[in-house]
Amino acid sequence: MPDTVLAFNLLAILILALIGGLIAKKIRQPLILGYVLSGILLGGLIIRTAQGQQAIGSLAEIGVALLMFSIGVEFSFSRLSKVRNIAFWGALIQILLTILFGVVVFPKFGFDFYTSLFLGSCFSLSSTAIVTKILAEKGELDTLPGEIMIGWLLVQDLAVLPMVLILPQIFALGSLGLSNILLTIGKIIFLLGLCLVLGRALIPRLMDKVAAVNSREILILTVVTLCLLSAFGTSVLGLSFALGAFLAGILISESAQNHAVFSEIRPLRDVFSIVFFVSLGLMLTPSFFLANLRLILGLALMIISVKFVICLIVSLFLGYHFKVSFLVAAGLVQIGEFSFVLGRLGLGQNLISTETYSLIISVALVTITLTPFIFNWAPKIYRYLIKSRFRPYLLKNDCGSLGDQLQLENHIVICGYGRVGGWLGRALMLCQIPFVVVDYNHEVVKDLRNKGVPVVYGDPVDIEVLNYARVDRARVVVIAIPDQHTQEMVVVNALGLNPKIKIVCRTHHQENRNRLKALGVQTIIQPEFEASLSIIHRIVQDMGYTSEEVSGKIKRIRLEYSSE
Repeated sequence: MPDTVLAFNLLAILILALIGGLIAKKIRQPLILGYVLSGILLGGLIIRTAQGQQAIGSLAEIGVALLMFSIGVEFSFSRLSKVRNIAFWGALIQILLTILFGVVVFPKFGFDFYTSLFLGSCFSLSSTAIVTKILAEKGELDTLPGEIMIGWLLVQDLAVLPMVLILPQIFALGSLGLSNILLTIGKIIFLLGLCLVLGRALIPRLMDKVAAVNSREILILTVVTLCLLSAFGTSVLGLSFALGAFLAGILISESAQNHAVFSEIRPLRDVFSIVFFVSLGLMLTPSFFLANLRLILGLALMIISVKFVICLIVSLFLGYHFKVSFLVAAGLVQIGEFSFVLGRLGLGQNLISTETYSLIISVALVTITLTPFIFNWAPKIYRYLIKSRFRPYLLKNDCGSLGDQLQLENHIVICGYGRVGGWLGRALMLCQIPFVVVDYNHEVVKDLRNKGVPVVYGDPVDIEVLNYARVDRARVVVIAIPDQHTQEMVVVNALGLNPKIKIVCRTHHQENRNRLKALGVQTIIQPEFEASLSIIHRIVQDMGYTSEEVSGKIKRIRLEYSSE
């Protein structure tokens, strides 16, 4: 009979999660929101017995472990290298200030010191899954704000480890005892040292031998075994089950098979993590939400405001442009999925009450629901601010002095000096064609000025910045920025300054290409299409066709592409 209860509850979870996910997708909300709301409905209608909740709780623990494991496998120090300073210092300062805010302010809402500390720790974390998904949908993962957000979130994910280790120690002590703090630090050092040894010596060899068997089943079985074995090992040491899974993921990430492992484990992770997110809602009842609606909304708006201000000030302090700082701050205001992990940990170890746990879930759900709207509002609010009377204070470092370099005529204006803009600039220098760069990455601007390259520090969306770059006398404007919204604004402003100017723009999506053409862009480069033509040229030529025949085929394909 217990097996029947478990099977029935699991079936109910999957059916309601499917319905909730479809509804969330339909109304363009994060799928996590649909899963948690399904759990709320499930808890109120179906799962009422302690036996059923305990069974689902066990499955949820596996879901947390696989979720943490997959994040460990995906973790990459190379992704942090580009924005390592702001990612590390920004995230660290933001986490500490958010926790400090919680400790100081939350007691005024009736919480004791330890509950306030726990709430501050949970609320300091943002959502890697949701922010990454929204950035990917908008095509902004490779933009400067997108790269900073991803790096910032990775550091936040890592910060979960000391939280998982230290918070239970503080609650157990009732005070910051030196011996226990040293013991906790010793456990961290031991685990990291063990990961370093195993990650470089044992695990890669083991994965090589498993891969040599050439069996997907054996690979999955090995990976899941390593994940749960590591998780069980840390739990034996008195640490978190999820922590061990995360460390196992980092070990696997050092092997050559990390991408294959992630692709194989992802379906299994998704199913169990869905069970986890649904299980979150099981502890939250609609009656609790309605009874504490004012407190929940108040805390949600407070956390959004506080995290926005902290992220904005820290980013500005570290030297980033107001636009970058504003967009990064707007993207990191929500409370993320790791607050759920911490909340479940706290509830399981009796660190927090059921009401506090429900409060964490409720506040997080409100912020997650608002996140897509905040992402959409942020560029509009930024444009309003730079047109307001606050502009001189917000953009006081824009443009700068270039002296005689601004007396250029018939020059090229390059908006964005990343990979595409960088190679273009190099080619223009070799050809001795005059050009000026417009970019709001202060590190890029500093490097170009040291090399003697004419550069304007500012947002190319700003018509005053484009005017400063003498777009009215330029021959061509090249938009090498992947952000679609920025591209469209630059096109409109550039044509407003110089209706006869030629505009060259890159884009990744067909629908964007059609819109850019309608706005007046003469030349649109789609990197994927150009890459496919290069591949076609080489393959067809290797098959024995002459250069003239190959050129004819490619010309026909270009004509078909242009007519779409």
